[in-house]
Amino acid sequence: MTNALTRRQTLQALGASLLPMPLIAAAQAAFPNKPVRIIVPLPASGAADVSVRILTEFMQQPLGQSLVVENRPGGIYQIGIQAITSAPADGYTLIHLNATMCAVQASLKRFDMLKQLIPVGLMGSTDAMLCIANNAPFKTAQEMVAWGKANPGKLNYGSTGPGSMEHLSMVSIMQRVGITGNNIPFKGGPDGALALAQGEIQAMALPAPLIIQFRDKIRPVIALTEQRIGFLPDLPTAKEQGLDIPTVNYWGGLAVPVGTPTAVVETLEKAMSVAVNNPALSQRYTPLGLNARFAGGAAFKTIIERDLQWLGDAVKSANLQLS
Repeated sequence: MTNALTRRQTLQALGASLLPMPLIAAAQAAFPNKPVRIIVPLPASGAADVSVRILTEFMQQPLGQSLVVENRPGGIYQIGIQAITSAPADGYTLIHLNATMCAVQASLKRFDMLKQLIPVGLMGSTDAMLCIANNAPFKTAQEMVAWGKANPGKLNYGSTGPGSMEHLSMVSIMQRVGITGNNIPFKGGPDGALALAQGEIQAMALPAPLIIQFRDKIRPVIALTEQRIGFLPDLPTAKEQGLDIPTVNYWGGLAVPVGTPTAVVETLEKAMSVAVNNPALSQRYTPLGLNARFAGGAAFKTIIERDLQWLGDAVKSANLQLS
């Protein structure tokens, strides 16, 4: 009995030794074989954090592993970027990217998303609109442009600070229509929206959730989107109004460090696709003002490149000198 077992074990060991090494390595390194971490470079409980946590619930089944969210806020996204770029390029650490990071990169140039990271996929976006105060001396986008040209430098618009998405959106809009104005910075989007509702400023580019919150107190005049917005179907896009204004979307997506194996990136992308295209996830995103929207890594990269281009142009136009 002992001799038979010994012979059997010897034959099994010999057979295993004859397997090609790549097959053995693949069997040992099947991805993923442990929990996956997602870094969110923003505080817990915010819209970005909540959206990622919802995504993890729907990604676990197609990925076959649990996903853990780790908040690394601070340093104007720099802490989160340092955390992801110092992590092994093995697919077990991802980072949540958002459109505002493009504005920060364009303004401060402290990191380079497309050189340091590989986009995995887009998970959703929030529509943006140009809004004006109800007491403004103009009621439409065309009237605002005419008033701005007749009153150069007098348009008071809000933002969340120099170089922010809201600031650069307004800079780009004004530069393209030929008017100038004064940037009035606020601590956050809600503060700016409140000031607009109270008539303290005349205009501001805002995301959908804030427009819904202040819906009866502000006047959306341009959908900064490629298509009309679902909850405001009568609001025309910039293109429909004959205005050459960039598309502004507050998007979110995932990325991994440069050097991550292609097969691993594809596995993560497929799991994201299944999760984001799940109608149940869309139902969870809608109350947050988010549109569940999947785009693969290549398409997501194109979106990032597009935003970096127009935001970079806005930085140059405003001659911003930030540090």
